[in-house]
Amino acid sequence: MELRKLVSDYLPSAVVAATIFTIYNTYAGDIADPVTIGVEFVFYIIAIFIGFIVITPILNKAFDSVT
Repeated sequence: MELRKLVSDYLPSAVVAATIFTIYNTYAGDIADPVTIGVEFVFYIIAIFIGFIVITPILNKAFDSVT
């Protein structure tokens, strides 16, 4: 897949999920420093984005073989 297509498909979902995780961690009291919040937010975006890229083709192939 082309990088632009991957970014347009998965990055918005990754940002929303990272925002939810960051807000929860801030609310739960795990992080309080603004720099830590920013760094964790960026790490969440990267991890979730890569997860979407890796897992989506595997799931597509698995469900295509069932039908």
